[in-house]
Amino acid sequence: MTTELKINPLPAATPEIGRWLWALAEVRQRTLRLVGDIDQRLLDWRGSDGAENSVGSLLYHIALVEMSWLYLDLLQQEFPPEVNDLFSFPMADDAGKVSHVPGVTLQEHLHRLTTTREIALSRFQQMTPDEWHRLRPPVNDQPYETTPEWAVFHLIEHEAGHAFQISSHKARWQRLVSN
Repeated sequence: MTTELKINPLPAATPEIGRWLWALAEVRQRTLRLVGDIDQRLLDWRGSDGAENSVGSLLYHIALVEMSWLYLDLLQQEFPPEVNDLFSFPMADDAGKVSHVPGVTLQEHLHRLTTTREIALSRFQQMTPDEWHRLRPPVNDQPYETTPEWAVFHLIEHEAGHAFQISSHKARWQRLVSN
């Protein structure tokens, strides 16, 4: 039996947008496969020195960054209440690092990731090609302009990088508990 490796665009205004959204969905599936079997101890573990981002903190961060790019940078509006309710921790701690998110269950993280992805996809799927390619001016003194197309590329890259961190974290945890 062979596996078909091909891109199946998600529904969108154009196949181009659909391909980018497929890639966004594909990287999420990788993340979900990585965390599907982890327990609370691993979810909250901050590495041997206690200074790393926990898997739970990374999952929270992935969802929050996605909503930040969508609402703050692209739609240029504050989070609506239903999105705000998903995030009780700030983006970063006082030192500017990813907030530690202890004691949040995997089910809560998965719910947040599913909900934010549904919101993002519904917004991106509705965009016309002109909206997809239109530069948004800087917000809150940000030194950049961006398009939804670039933001989705960045979200794919961002989540893939954190998926690698999660994979590494998980491997080190497994070595630690098996000794």
